[in-house]
Order: sequence, then structure tokens, then C-alpha cells
Amino acid sequence: MKEILNIVVTGGPCGGKTTALDELTKLLRGYGYTVYLVSEVATELINDGMKPFGDNKIPLFDFQSLIFDSQYNKETIRQMAALKCPNEKVAILYDRGILDNRAYISHDEFANIIKRRNISEADIIKRYDLVIHLVTAAIGKDEYYTTLNNSARTETKEEARMMDKKTMEAWQNHPNLKIVSNDTLFDEKIEKVKNIIRAYIGEEEVIKHERYLIKPNDILWEKFSNNAIKEEIEEFVLQYDNVCDVVFQKSTINNSSYYTCLKNKYEDNGLKTTICKSINESTYLDNLSMVKGILLKKIRYNFIDDGERYRMDLYNLDGDTFIILERDVTNISKKNVPYFIKDYLDITNERDYNDDSIYIDYNIRKIMEKEKVIK
Repeated sequence: MKEILNIVVTGGPCGGKTTALDELTKLLRGYGYTVYLVSEVATELINDGMKPFGDNKIPLFDFQSLIFDSQYNKETIRQMAALKCPNEKVAILYDRGILDNRAYISHDEFANIIKRRNISEADIIKRYDLVIHLVTAAIGKDEYYTTLNNSARTETKEEARMMDKKTMEAWQNHPNLKIVSNDTLFDEKIEKVKNIIRAYIGEEEVIKHERYLIKPNDILWEKFSNNAIKEEIEEFVLQYDNVCDVVFQKSTINNSSYYTCLKNKYEDNGLKTTICKSINESTYLDNLSMVKGILLKKIRYNFIDDGERYRMDLYNLDGDTFIILERDVTNISKKNVPYFIKDYLDITNERDYNDDSIYIDYNIRKIMEKEKVIK
């Protein structure tokens, strides 16, 4: 069966994308993949004379529309080529992806662009299996920040920091977003990127997670990030034991859905091995048909705070509402929770609050009620 990997490398200016893409190309070819590259569209247009700045500049919204169309066409051509390639293993590396556009215009303007083309955000998310965000050198390694290696780059350090934040937020809803910070030397940063790929294609990736139980009245909702993206999730657990679970999810954003399968292995001290794969609706429904249990529904908010990625899940089970906040720890020296959280309970090592435990306990209770074992 043909395997096609779609991997986006993105981030703020001067984050190391060019080096990372070169190293990933060599790495994947070493594993037997045919590699196609989608080069950065904005740089191509600017170098060809089409600019959203300077004399005779193109209005920014129109420029982003041009980028979107060119990006979409380039991606589609390579995806078609991947299907025709005789090699059963093909990787497409994207030097930025479609959602990068959102970092440069308002959310309403981006929504207008994709609506005109009859494309949903869920459709865009489904195009990519993995997104790697390289934090700009202007954050943590500002002495190495430069614009000399890209003639299309004009950002100051402060502008680079702002664009890094906006780009991270643009991708925050992708289930397989990986953030690579500047807490190491550059060679080690690139090695982190390579390890993410190694993990995705077969080896396990162990990530430090922190998880907190929060009451609704302990959140300062008026200060909650306006950039948080809401999705409605339905999920079920197909396989579980004391330390592992396999979770199938249907995620819906603005009435458009995408599907994922997560294989989680929980270890001590908050370590969690996670393999997240995109699946199609048919695979989701086929596995759902094998489960006699009840779908667990929740609302999820994905957001970025101080360069860290968070998922905040709101459960409403028979009128009881509780919230679980999960943080992907990319920098252990940073604070634990966002400033708008007043109080919380650390449940990082509590198995009772993992997806499988919540699902199983709720499912058993509903079945018992149905059979009139309990009232």
C-alpha cells in the first residue's frame, strides 16, 4: 500500500527552515522515500517582483490570495505526482503550508479567502500529516538572527518575534503540531527535528505532558485568548489496558470535520508516548462499528501561550462540567499554566483522568443505567 507523508516545516523568520528541509530530505531518502519539495511561495513571488511592500506594492489581502492559489496548485501537483510515483514510499516536504497565510491577515480575511474557494479549515488540516514549527532565532538566540540569508526577509527582531507567535497560532489546531524551541545549540535543534520524523515513521516519541484539572469558575474567561480555536470532538476508545489506549477522534470546526487515531502509552512522571495519524471518515466509522460503547463528546480549545501549546478540554457528562488542561512541555523552565487560570489541581500522573478512563467509566455507568442496574 502506498505511503505518502505530508510534512510542513514552518516557523518564524530565521528559524532554520532551510537547513531543516535539507536535512530531512537526506534523512527520508536514507529511509527509502522519494522526496518532493514545495518551496516557499511568498519568497518566490517577492523575488519575482510581486511585493506587498515598497513601490507599486500589491495590497496585502490580494497578495495573500495570490500566495494561497499558488500554494494550493503547487501542493496539488506534487500530491498527484506522489500517486503516480512507482516508489511506494513518498514524502512531500512543505516549506510553509496554507495555514501560514493566516499569520499575515485577519481571521475574517483568511476565512473569506478559503470560503471563496469552497475549502474549509478542516479540509486544509487534512492535507498535512505533521507540522513542525521552528521558533525564530529572535527568541532565545537573538544574537544569531539575520536577514542576510533570504533576500525576501525584511523583519526586525521584534517583528520576527511577532510573526513567530502569529504563525504558531495559525497552526495551533493541527493535531500533530510539534514546536522546536531554541533551548539548545542549532545542530541539536535540527537533530530534534530529525527525531520528530524518526518518531513519526516508526519509532516512538516520548513527550513530557503536564495535565491539570480546572473548575469553570477558576478560569478568567474575559482574559481567555481570543486566538483560541474551538473544535467539537467525538471520540471512542477501541483498545485499552492499564497503560495504553487507542483513541479515535472526529474533530469538527465550523461544521467541517477531520479524523485522527491516537495511540497513547502513559508512563511515570508525566511522560506520554503518542503516535497521532490522520485517517479518513470510512476508517473512523469502520472502527466505530466494532465498538458497542457510547461516544464521548467534548469541546476543545487549542491555543498558544508564551510559546507553549495547550489543549483545554471541556467535558459535560450528565450535567457535570469539568475541564482538563494539557500542556506539551517544550521548555521545562517556563510556567505551568497560563495567567488566566486562577486555581488548578495537578493530575499529570493520575490515570483516572486519561481519555480511556473517562470514557470507560462513563460508558459503564450509562450501560448500567440502561440495564437498570443503577438509577
